[in-house]
Amino acid sequence: MFQKLNKLNLQMQGTKTHFPQLADKITSFTRKLEMWEKRVKEGNIDSFESLKSFIEDNQLQNTVIPCMKSHISALQKHFQRYFPVQEPTEYDWIRDPFTSAPAADFSTAEEEQFIDVTSDSTTRLQFNSKTLAAFWIEVEKDYPLLGRKAMTALLPFATSYLCEIGFSAVASIKTKYRARLDIENELRVAVSQLQPRFEKICSTKQAHTSH
Repeated sequence: MFQKLNKLNLQMQGTKTHFPQLADKITSFTRKLEMWEKRVKEGNIDSFESLKSFIEDNQLQNTVIPCMKSHISALQKHFQRYFPVQEPTEYDWIRDPFTSAPAADFSTAEEEQFIDVTSDSTTRLQFNSKTLAAFWIEVEKDYPLLGRKAMTALLPFATSYLCEIGFSAVASIKTKYRARLDIENELRVAVSQLQPRFEKICSTKQAHTSH
């Protein structure tokens, strides 16, 4: 089970994750919990290969399986508490506006812009060739109401991943030997995704002529 939780945790990391995507990951895992609980009650533990081998080698079916059932049940309750069930189609219009209906909470102006976007064949081609965030940033230029509404769901930090990157960078730069170092500029470079333009930087400097 810890292996499966670790796998879920890794799936939720990254710099290009967004809330609708991670909501799908959580929904998938909670559905798997229901399936695992049902199968474990039937004595089927094929989903847990290490546990299955351990039980078979030590003849512990009557001891471990009841514990596993209670553990999965408790885990389900924790997931329901921390990740309340949401309407599964809530973000469909963001994930794929060309096959989804407009959201129920759209204003008249927003729904008009939604119709304009989904009727535009050029925009449809852009949707197939861009990431979700890049697509809606482009849409916002011509359809600000709709684009802004989509970005309110895509922009917020869905996990603490970016914060953890910053903490790791601070820990590696500001050691006990450099405790008084002002690392503002160094930290900006360490966490930035931009590639430095070294040629432009060097062109603004004068080479030392004595060598």
